[in-house]
Amino acid sequence: MILVTGASGFVGRSLMRALARQTIPAKAYPGRMNDPLALRANLPGVTTVIHLASAETRGRPRLLQHVDVEGSERLVEECRRAGVSRLIFLSRIGADPNSMFPLLRAKGEVERILQRSGIPVTVVQSATLFGRDDRFLNVVASLAAWTWPFVWLPGGGQKPLQPLWVEDLVRCLVALLDRPDLAGQTIQLAGGERLRYSELVRLVLTTAGLRRIGLPVHLRISRPLAMVTLGWWRYPPVSRFFLNRFSVPDVADLDAVLRYFRFHPGRVSENIAYLRRPGLRRQLFRPQSRVLPLPENAPQSTS
Repeated sequence: MILVTGASGFVGRSLMRALARQTIPAKAYPGRMNDPLALRANLPGVTTVIHLASAETRGRPRLLQHVDVEGSERLVEECRRAGVSRLIFLSRIGADPNSMFPLLRAKGEVERILQRSGIPVTVVQSATLFGRDDRFLNVVASLAAWTWPFVWLPGGGQKPLQPLWVEDLVRCLVALLDRPDLAGQTIQLAGGERLRYSELVRLVLTTAGLRRIGLPVHLRISRPLAMVTLGWWRYPPVSRFFLNRFSVPDVADLDAVLRYFRFHPGRVSENIAYLRRPGLRRQLFRPQSRVLPLPENAPQSTS
């Protein structure tokens, strides 16, 4: 039995569907990450935990400490108690417990907690993900819809990115269940093409049918501007974590997915037709965790 934390999130929804398609016994964790009693009730009989839960979409460092870090400490304690034999953790490229950026620092702290747990763990450090209900390319297109005739280019749009399609990441996570050789390892996964942010934005605009003029904006201006205009929402469409990706590397080896899992990840241009759907302006303020239901009969995660 597989237990998936954060099963109602962007990656979790795709993962639960993939596990169901392959008839792999799995269940979504329905409680809060820092609730030891809920964890204790859901872990009996579980052999592997795929740990996706995070407060990243809320954009609040305090919640990262509460959900990601403290929640992972509780998870480890209860996994030891229940005899869980494997952990798979979805982290971020650049994760470091000493990072100056809250999200990467929290992810680094969680990696350290899991690696010291005594339970075999595979850490997957992923590049920025994209897919139908992402909070990345949807945000880029939605912001462009609001900011006519311009589109913001933080840092001048020169930052190289290597986006990974969420369905390719999920394919890798499922494959890890049959890869005991990767237990105790940290692997980095990213897409098979490296694009400057300005190139990625142009591709998004073309797909969404928008015409905008690129407006370079210094990062020192982008952060306070985003916080003042958008940061007060419960699920801010542009959080400080979104903008931090322009300050740290977000790339890996171009052949990383091929090397570990023997397939080529999809190209961005082949998997962003979802940006053509109407209602881009409304998409900006739709919480990611409420966009699509989980597979039928699967419980919701509140983390």
